[in-house]
Amino acid sequence: MSAADLAYEQLKTNIIELMYAPSAPLREEHLSKDLQISRTPLRQALYRLELEGFVVKQSNGRMMVAPITLQEARDVFQVREMLESLVAREAAENMTEESLYRLEDVVELMHRAVKTNRSDEIVKHGEHFHQILHALSTNETNKRFLQELQNKIDRYRRIGGYKNPGYSLQTPLDEHERILQLLKAKKTGMDIEEAMREHIRRSLVTIEETIEPYVKEIGK
Repeated sequence: MSAADLAYEQLKTNIIELMYAPSAPLREEHLSKDLQISRTPLRQALYRLELEGFVVKQSNGRMMVAPITLQEARDVFQVREMLESLVAREAAENMTEESLYRLEDVVELMHRAVKTNRSDEIVKHGEHFHQILHALSTNETNKRFLQELQNKIDRYRRIGGYKNPGYSLQTPLDEHERILQLLKAKKTGMDIEEAMREHIRRSLVTIEETIEPYVKEIGK
């Protein structure tokens, strides 16, 4: 990978993982030192992130992390609900024994994360669970749209999972466990689809509860 590619991946990870808070300034001199790269590849990375909506150029020409909004969260998760529910239905229809074993392994890891109170692990294992279902879907157009939305989904999921003081790790575990049990019982695609819709709607509620106090906190 080029220096610009490495900078792009690291900056994107830092934004998604909330290491760089929404609306935080991004000063080239600091980023260049932190990432140990020159200004040229750094600017190339920032330009890519600007095109993808992760950073915003201000009127003074300086960059900042893209802000978060309640409306964007609702828009993203409403679309996600439609796309993921279709993926879930197709996954039920195309489920294999190997994929079931992989889903069981992920849910077991989620159980361990609950026991050790690791919200970051719960979020990441949840993402892996969804990725296994995505691989079973045959609708390439649907998967392409979902992939284009994935980074925004990941960012907002972390806001709900990392920044909500009342976030219960047991809740996402129970929801993924329910989807797994429905798949193992060979329930209809419609059953799996509805379980997925309920899971994503609940995720949005957690995010809605979190955004306003989180924005106020980082704005102090």
